[in-house]
Amino acid sequence: MDTTNNPQILLNALIASEKSAFDSLFRMYYTTLCRFANTITRSQILAEEAVQDTFVKLWEERKKLKQVKNIKSYLFKSVYNQCLWLVKKQHTQERYEQQYALDMPSLLNEEEKESWEAFKPHIQAAVNNLPAKCRQIFLLRRYEGLTNAEIADYLNISIKTVENQLTIAIQKLRKELHPFIKNLIILFFIENF
Repeated sequence: MDTTNNPQILLNALIASEKSAFDSLFRMYYTTLCRFANTITRSQILAEEAVQDTFVKLWEERKKLKQVKNIKSYLFKSVYNQCLWLVKKQHTQERYEQQYALDMPSLLNEEEKESWEAFKPHIQAAVNNLPAKCRQIFLLRRYEGLTNAEIADYLNISIKTVENQLTIAIQKLRKELHPFIKNLIILFFIENF
């Protein structure tokens, strides 16, 4: 019997800390798990990260796998849970980045605000290049100080639409202002040195 293709034998060998068993399981399932993970994350990078994290955890916790009856099912469930965690982490990070971008000018001291003024024309041009609805929502949030719920109520749209439009605005502004952001960071660093 060819043991290198028998998942149960490979699992038992993995529990016994045989690295070759781990390598065989990795080769056997990596590509399939990445495709599966991509259907959840909609990102090849996150999918590969989820699968790699799952295999790292598999090796680290190999001694605890004695209860596992089907390694394939175990791997798919582990990848599924890792994908959900990574997607949630990414959404949280994007939300914090968006909030920081919206609140950053109000966090500056007087000297920093003066430096910020030099970049205002670039910011205004970038905001003016946003699609109309996106620009309107961004301006209501940033300059009028309305909450997402207040904007949704005011424009008679869902809060999810407001969140999506703000995310689009931040992404477009980040892309358009990218060359200027480096200068702004350097300027703040020098002033605060």
